[in-house]
Amino acid sequence: MVLSVMHIVILLVVIPIISITLSLNTKSEGLGAAITGASDTYRGAVGVEEQKRRLLERLCYGFVALSLIAVVLTNFF
Repeated sequence: MVLSVMHIVILLVVIPIISITLSLNTKSEGLGAAITGASDTYRGAVGVEEQKRRLLERLCYGFVALSLIAVVLTNFF
């Protein structure tokens, strides 16, 4: 039961990660920047783009943590 809930929560975190990644403004930066979040320029993104990148970073950290917890629960239960 707990694992099913964990899988649903992980899925609910993955969907925003995908949508935010696809919505990032990377027209001039290429596909590599869209995947890695890197930029060729040294100035930071402004406004909404920077907020999207921060939210994406937090969601990705949450995804990793939730996945680790799910693996540990799977091995013990």
